[in-house]
Amino acid sequence: MKLMLTCEHASNRLPASFKKAVPADVLKTHRAYDIGACSVFRKLVKFAKPEFYCEGKFSRLFVDLNRTLTNKSAFSEYYDALDKATATKAKAQASDYWKEYRAAIENFVESALKSKSKTAKSEPAIVHLGIHSFTPVLNGKVRSTDIGILYDPSRPQERAYANVIKDEIKRLYPAMKVRFNYPYKGTSDGLTTTLRKKIGPRYVGIEIEINQKFFE
Repeated sequence: MKLMLTCEHASNRLPASFKKAVPADVLKTHRAYDIGACSVFRKLVKFAKPEFYCEGKFSRLFVDLNRTLTNKSAFSEYYDALDKATATKAKAQASDYWKEYRAAIENFVESALKSKSKTAKSEPAIVHLGIHSFTPVLNGKVRSTDIGILYDPSRPQERAYANVIKDEIKRLYPAMKVRFNYPYKGTSDGLTTTLRKKIGPRYVGIEIEINQKFFE
């Protein structure tokens, strides 16, 4: 089994072609990136020493690496602040960046599947953890969970790994509130759902959502 760690919303940086489109104060918010996720991700990389890891270098306002390009939310509303020619050019650059990010992941996946391994056929060849964070309050409603574990309940191996992760968190931090598929569904459009379709049962994709109150 090979471990892969990713952090799609690690950065709030913008390329030069898109900087004028987004107000500076917006870049400091969750709208631009997953606050705190990158620091957790980098600590996990040092601790777990995964066979592969990568993080987004630009804000999701440029392009959301955790959405398919055909998803209407892949490109933010800030493209409307640009003239048509500039917006078209920026979207082309964003699409290339998205494809480059996804290609690096898929190249690793392909090589991992082809490599000889002692992993039993009943075990996954790749376990992928995507690190994210969520706002403590959304639309005036407090989210009481500390950590969310997102997975596809219809996939037994993902359910098993999700339980192991939850049990380990509770063992280390008994007071921590942990929920499955909260505050988002584990089957929504994203990197994990795409890889599930492409790879099949040899892939386990789980997203970890951390409450941003821990980073305030």
